[in-house]
Amino acid sequence: MFAKIYFACLFLLCFSSLRLIAQDRPNVIILFADDLGYGDLSCYGAQDVNTPHIDRLAQEGIRFTDFQVASSVCSPSRAALLTGRYPMRNGYPVAQAEIEKHKDYGLHPDEITIADILLKEGYATMAIGKWHLGFNPGGQPIDHGFQNFYGLQSNWLSSHPALDDVYENRTIVKENVAFESLIGDYTEKAIEYIEENKENPFFLYLAYHSVHSPILPNDAFIGTSKGSLYGDFVQELDYYIGQLMESISENGLDEETLVIFLSDNGPAICHFGGSAGPLNGGKYTTMEGGFRIPAIMRWKGQIPSGINNTLLSSMNLLPTIATLAGAEIPEDRIIDGKDIMPLLKTGQGDSPHEYLYYYNGTNLQAIRKGKWKIHLPRTSEDQPFWSKNAKVKPFGGANLKNISCKGLEVLDRPILFNLDNDMGELTDISAAHPEVMEELLREAERVRAELGDVHLIGSDQRVPPFENIQEKN
Repeated sequence: MFAKIYFACLFLLCFSSLRLIAQDRPNVIILFADDLGYGDLSCYGAQDVNTPHIDRLAQEGIRFTDFQVASSVCSPSRAALLTGRYPMRNGYPVAQAEIEKHKDYGLHPDEITIADILLKEGYATMAIGKWHLGFNPGGQPIDHGFQNFYGLQSNWLSSHPALDDVYENRTIVKENVAFESLIGDYTEKAIEYIEENKENPFFLYLAYHSVHSPILPNDAFIGTSKGSLYGDFVQELDYYIGQLMESISENGLDEETLVIFLSDNGPAICHFGGSAGPLNGGKYTTMEGGFRIPAIMRWKGQIPSGINNTLLSSMNLLPTIATLAGAEIPEDRIIDGKDIMPLLKTGQGDSPHEYLYYYNGTNLQAIRKGKWKIHLPRTSEDQPFWSKNAKVKPFGGANLKNISCKGLEVLDRPILFNLDNDMGELTDISAAHPEVMEELLREAERVRAELGDVHLIGSDQRVPPFENIQEKN
């Protein structure tokens, strides 16, 4: 009897110790919206939509006002978030299209993702939703640290029925699914995963298709906003975010889970609507409206609530999450992201980035240093396939108030903005700050030599496995 009691107590002690270790290493959930603009949420100033669940997430956590992604299109942005490296460095500079030349285009097997790092630390790892980083051998989610995957290869496209199949790991489990069914299906799968793994640390990467085209909210949400069908779609996304957060609370995981909500790039304002708020441009551009996105982090009891105006990047997530898990950050490669946990602990802090680089495909188009942002000269031929426009004339004025939704497609001279005073990038002040221009132009030459450009292979550039990278065919 004594022996039984002894071993029972020993088991309980060991279980409690393991539970304590699990609590010390938080669960991590990344909620990745698609094409959601800086001005599309009510907590970011939207007037025609109501997003109470995401607003609550912002109230309970940190809402960021100057959070950048590394590309204004889907695939490169996702690659940069997962690897902590610029798309030119990780080999994924252009969006994957359904074309023959991209058939072997996938996230390189040598790239290390957040999931790779956490899996080695004993985390359960799962990706749900849109992948869009290759479905070739070696490029699938379960080749990159995710034990489980449930979702679509890339976008849902009625013109490509094979892309409308839901995969579980490498196997098709649902064929030709209705687009409207995906958001609820993904959320249900995510809630199941949370419940199944609540006793051990887990990493969940949930990449919704919303609010990417097609703009098809479910019937229950049609007409619920003042923002037409697109606004209804945003509100549907908010509803399902609310469902997920409710599950976290019901499972007692609020204080054990870091929740990160962000968008992959700015809104597709030229095509489907959406708002970049006070920012200029949107998806497909290197204006702030393409790169600066809504971002919120919540970890109850561990990080404060409030608003943070620090210049940060989605590439910061890998080293930050690695630190939280007690893992080592890879030292055999350059990680462009920085550990921002000290900033998260206080809610404020200085930017860890001296410079941030804005590429459109393989074309370096802008550089940021603090409040300063320079836009570099470019031609239509320099642009990736989604931005080419041979008929457009070079921008030659000083005011960008009426610039096209496609941003600065052609530019024959460098121009400069002070984003502290002009976050909309409306007025060129290059003539008044020659010393700033000189520094940033010098930095442009340095980074081109390292990361490359349209006609230059950089010293630390991973080149995709096809030629004519900026061309569709």
